[in-house]
Amino acid sequence: MFEIAPGRTALITGGASGFGFAVAERLVAAGAKVAIADVRESGVADAASRLGSAIPIVMDVTDRDAVVDGVARAADVLGGLDTLVNSAGVFEFRPFEEISEREWDWIIDVNLKGVFLSCQAAMPYLRASGRGRIVNVSSDAGKKGYALISTYVASKFGVVGLTESLAAEFGPYGVTVNAVCPSTVSETGMGQKVLDQKVRLFGKPAERILEDGASSYPLRRLGTVADVADAILFLVSDSASWISGESINIDGGNLSG
Repeated sequence: MFEIAPGRTALITGGASGFGFAVAERLVAAGAKVAIADVRESGVADAASRLGSAIPIVMDVTDRDAVVDGVARAADVLGGLDTLVNSAGVFEFRPFEEISEREWDWIIDVNLKGVFLSCQAAMPYLRASGRGRIVNVSSDAGKKGYALISTYVASKFGVVGLTESLAAEFGPYGVTVNAVCPSTVSETGMGQKVLDQKVRLFGKPAERILEDGASSYPLRRLGTVADVADAILFLVSDSASWISGESINIDGGNLSG
């Protein structure tokens, strides 16, 4: 098993659910000190309670002041900050010609601007630690365009590009910056939303959509939260100390064909 550096201090956005919560669970179990940030106070408080030792931080990743304050609080309470996992994200299905400017701004702000603001606020702490780690959650839609989710695709392509740029700029300070690019995972809130919207769009029962989805992957199964969280934990670990600027597909071989 790969080793998590002793005393690692981590902030996870979108940490109240989905990939973020699963990563927080693994880091806490590995002995790291963890803060989880989310926009909903009740959700982040409940998640922190379930994790036991995690620090809850209410933070809107689209608000610069909130992000700066949230990152500073995490660093203060944890005694520093050497790890940032950006897992906050939103999603909508919409024909391109029906996308409003408001919806475009909302998705870009959460999925891309939120990563920018969080990385910028955290970078001084990550540089100072000498062992900084950033893992951004992008998507297979950050590598390939898909119909009906053009705003989401644009935001996730942006995350991949930002990841590569930050890796080049901050590598000299010992900061590694990577991304993961999962396909849809139905276990998450976003995955359930995707499934619900596909049911409405295509008029098929959820079970059939899941079966069709599983059969479309070379590995013939759907991805799980654990598949993604374990990859993120590896990128945080000392075993990945010479990996940077990568956006790793976690998609059952979907993009290989």
